[in-house]
Amino acid sequence: MSAVTPASRPWSSMAFRLALVYGGLLLLTMVVVLTVFYVQMVAVFSHRMDQEAKLDLQRLQQHALQYGEASLRTEIDRLLSDGVDSQTEIAILTDADNNFLAGNARILPRRTLNTFGLRELRLERHGRVMTGRVAVTQLPSGNLLIVGSDMDALEDIEERFMNASLTAVVIVLLLALSGSVGFRRLVDDRAASIRQTMLQVANGDLGQRIPLSADNDEFTRLGHDINRMLDQIEQLMDGVRHVSNTIAHNLRTPLTRVLLQLRSARHLEGLEQQRLLEHLEQEVQGLGTVFDKLLQIAELESGMRRQEFAVVDIAGLLADIADLYAPVAEETGCSLDVVVDGHPGALGDGDLLANALANLVENALKYACTAPGGQVRISAWQQGDMIELRLQDNGPGVPPQRLPHITDRFYRAHEHQPGHGLGLSSVQAIVQLHNGSLHFANLTPGFEVHLRLPAAPGAERSPPLTPPASASF
Repeated sequence: MSAVTPASRPWSSMAFRLALVYGGLLLLTMVVVLTVFYVQMVAVFSHRMDQEAKLDLQRLQQHALQYGEASLRTEIDRLLSDGVDSQTEIAILTDADNNFLAGNARILPRRTLNTFGLRELRLERHGRVMTGRVAVTQLPSGNLLIVGSDMDALEDIEERFMNASLTAVVIVLLLALSGSVGFRRLVDDRAASIRQTMLQVANGDLGQRIPLSADNDEFTRLGHDINRMLDQIEQLMDGVRHVSNTIAHNLRTPLTRVLLQLRSARHLEGLEQQRLLEHLEQEVQGLGTVFDKLLQIAELESGMRRQEFAVVDIAGLLADIADLYAPVAEETGCSLDVVVDGHPGALGDGDLLANALANLVENALKYACTAPGGQVRISAWQQGDMIELRLQDNGPGVPPQRLPHITDRFYRAHEHQPGHGLGLSSVQAIVQLHNGSLHFANLTPGFEVHLRLPAAPGAERSPPLTPPASASF
């Protein structure tokens, strides 16, 4: 016989315990209701028997006073033979020493009664011993008049009620136990697929997903949430592997080049060696820049800078960007125009947003100002709860097949241009840190970057504005 594991014991299941508790509450509720019903039922029957006994006693007592005890005996015989409640009626007339004078029952044991009013007596009627609920009074002659009802009917009702209640309690108890076991099995079956999937994921198979049923119940919604989490984990792991492979590929070449040049420097002297060492210094500085960019992207993706958020004046930020890059554009015969509607304010880190905009402007100038006549235009406005920024140029744009990958680390849309392929990755990380969005599109001619950032609470809102049309240069 196999040992029972803790997980297979019914009490170890929360579903079993929960269903059993609710079953116990249902049982307790039923017991309370049955008890109240029983007490009320007995009280009603007893009250009715007492009222009938008092009325019959008063009527017979009045008859004795009016017509005498001889007529009372006749009235008692008529009462017992009228066919109304004949099976349960009790009427007795005895003398002071409990000697039977008339009626249909005798008091057991034979004794003198000293207590009058409503009471219960052991009686013998038609050879059967039973309990009667009677009203007792003493007539002027000293004789005792006893009138009431047989309690066997009430006791029979009580017995039937108790048997029915006990049967109902047993049925509810069995249903609670069987329901608890069934509910536990149902929950275990629904949770088994989740446990199996998570076990496979823990063993390294990140492609596994929880099978979902058509029912939109709690387990289905939980499965949806876990599957979305697994999708994100798989995407992040693929991104980590891709970044690791890309870093290894992109750093191996410059490191190999530095190593070869260092070996060559051993055989050089004087001015040539100094020039080579200066070149190597620039190479190493470039590698340091790459690592700084990667560390910055990692820091941004972790959300560590979110605590430094404050209201950023977009108009002032763009004015600083224009002051910084307008001379650069003029040197190459290009123009840099900035148009801001109103005074939009974003909630974020001013240094990071300036860094992101500087990267975008540098890219635009790099491609649009390859020849005189290049144009770069920046438009900003607030639309509802979002700050809208569009940066447009009349450069060559990006090949459509490369457009989805331009924010990948170390990816360069134009490989002939210098750079490390980390600028737009950094911009993407900054935008995601600010809960914004970044979109790219080719124009005819040119290229457009559409940046959206959440507006700061209480920032000035412009009336609904028709966004500027795509530039036609």
